[in-house]
Amino acid sequence: MARYAYAPLSAEEGRGTGRRLPHEAAAEAERAANVADRMPMFGGICVLVAITFVLSRSPQAQGGGNAVIGSGGNGNAAIGGAGVATVPEGTATVGGSSSSSSQATSVATPSTTTALGKSGENNVPPVIQVSPPVKDAPSTVNTASIVTYSTTSDKCDCEGKVDPSSIDLGALRAAALDATPPHIIECSAASAGESQSACHLPKSTRYAALQQKGATLWMTGCSGAGKTTIATALEDRLVKAYGKHVYRLDGDNLRTGINRDLTFSEADRAESVRRTGEIATLFADSGVITLVGLISPYRGDRDAVRKRHEDQGIPFYEIFLDVPVDELKKRDPKGQYARVESGELKHFTCIDDPYEPPINPEITLKTHELEIEQSADILFRRLEMDGILEGAPKISPPGLPNPDGDEIIDLHVPEHLKAAKMEEAERLPKVLITDLDLNWLQVIGEGWASPLKGFMREGTLLEVLHFNSILVDPFNLTENKDIQSSTTNFESFKQFRAPDRVSMSVPITLSCTDYTKAAIESSSHNAVALTTQMGNIVAILRNPEVYPNRKEEIVARMFGVIDPGHPYIKEIYKGGDYLIGGEVELLDRIRYNDGLDKWRKTSTEIMEEFKEKGADTVYAFQTRNPTHAGHAYLMRSAGENLKKEGYKNPVLWLSPLGGWTKEDDVPLDVRVNQHEEVLNSGLEHPGGLDSGRE
Repeated sequence: MARYAYAPLSAEEGRGTGRRLPHEAAAEAERAANVADRMPMFGGICVLVAITFVLSRSPQAQGGGNAVIGSGGNGNAAIGGAGVATVPEGTATVGGSSSSSSQATSVATPSTTTALGKSGENNVPPVIQVSPPVKDAPSTVNTASIVTYSTTSDKCDCEGKVDPSSIDLGALRAAALDATPPHIIECSAASAGESQSACHLPKSTRYAALQQKGATLWMTGCSGAGKTTIATALEDRLVKAYGKHVYRLDGDNLRTGINRDLTFSEADRAESVRRTGEIATLFADSGVITLVGLISPYRGDRDAVRKRHEDQGIPFYEIFLDVPVDELKKRDPKGQYARVESGELKHFTCIDDPYEPPINPEITLKTHELEIEQSADILFRRLEMDGILEGAPKISPPGLPNPDGDEIIDLHVPEHLKAAKMEEAERLPKVLITDLDLNWLQVIGEGWASPLKGFMREGTLLEVLHFNSILVDPFNLTENKDIQSSTTNFESFKQFRAPDRVSMSVPITLSCTDYTKAAIESSSHNAVALTTQMGNIVAILRNPEVYPNRKEEIVARMFGVIDPGHPYIKEIYKGGDYLIGGEVELLDRIRYNDGLDKWRKTSTEIMEEFKEKGADTVYAFQTRNPTHAGHAYLMRSAGENLKKEGYKNPVLWLSPLGGWTKEDDVPLDVRVNQHEEVLNSGLEHPGGLDSGRE
């Protein structure tokens, strides 16, 4: 369990508590190092405060005289008469010019050196450079690009303080960022070796609870390309139709607040992108789908934002709105291009200021060729394909939904364990299963009843009968991860209910007789072996739960009628008076040796088929009769419609209905063979389909 603590401030922290913390020895050395690092800065601050106090009390200062403070070397100051400049805490100053015809440049060390340059003939006030001491910082910082003195005859009425027009804030900001320590740790792990992420909710847990993942869609392009319009349309769909957490960042809501102090200079544009990128990173990390619409003209600035996301493991999509300038001039929604043409606006991006288009954007939208909804749909499908709209990790091929319960189920025993498992099964009590039970065992073991891992326990069965669904908690958000695989206990429930429901309308149960019940209850083993009518052991069922088989309730709630002539109702009434619930392990693939086993694929195998075929969506047809021309038309037109909607490679899944059929139905093997011929015929045959689909 993680433990929270304030960041250490001094070597004295933690003393006087009356106890020694488990990590105190290691932390003590770190604190001492922090104090050693910070001490020069504190010393420098004290020197500057003392100098300022002395100057403020001097007669020259009170009488308006001039004082000159020149650099006396590292850590020294020579004091003469000069106007007093206000020195912020922890800063060093940069000397002024001695000539009115030249710009002043100087070098300031990041140590505690103080150099207040003398005023020149124009009485230019000294300029302060913020440069806090930083361990292992370079010995000098070139401030030529930071300090710029005006050479005009206009005097600044600055009352002895710094002339703001003489400071290049962009260069000053860049220098400050370069000198800032990259990590400020305020989280103390509970035990040695834990990362600081131990004090934060894991992203996987957060995303599972929110039922979506965080991501940033960074839309870049010239003014008028449609960034805000498309982002608004996408936000509208995601929030209203899908209930997702989405927020849009653009110039309108950024420049009225956090970027209010920034101009449109190159340096300020870069800072705008950096700040927006940091906000987007935090938003996306919190699980919000963040839509950013900024011109962001410089490639390097955008790449820095991308790297920030990649370092945090957050999906980042650069979306280039590629529209010719001539088209933008025609649109001109804000009249800005007209103002540029008239000469009223200067330094307009994409006209007389540069725009560097992305080299490899995730998505390119030619919005002059697309409707607004088409552009929004492209972005929506990308989010859907990459699993951003689901909280669970993406475990199925792109474009396909996860299995129910967000878990791939395959209960076959690995090959190297089969011999040992079979030897164990021989010693267990035997439960005789019917052909119908064997069918259900195959369905469960191959993952077609996900998230079930065995025959239903009593609690699970009651959920199915009353709600046509079951509760699941695959990520253990409410401590209910094993709710469907634990022995039913109606007297003990978790504090919170499992968060998700999975559709499950058919009871999948295993019945047994009084004799089998007695054998299970008298056994010292906590498992049974499932045996076919031919005496073959096919599976092991663990932790068996035996409970009454309430046949009338199952029949009435499942079918709404009581008709002993119904084939499935007849099977239910033939079952024993008890049901066995428990998780299963299949000792081998269930085969029927009827020539159709090659078409009986597990859910994992069918997923691999879709992946190999490059499916970005799958459309399925299940029929109980041979495929005819009408079926073929519907299948072909469905595929064409999906392509019109933007899918590149829709794959058809033909699933003939097996099991019970009417007496006059065509047998299953005949229908499957006919389906195979239809697939092989392709489009050239009147009733055929594209042979590339399956």
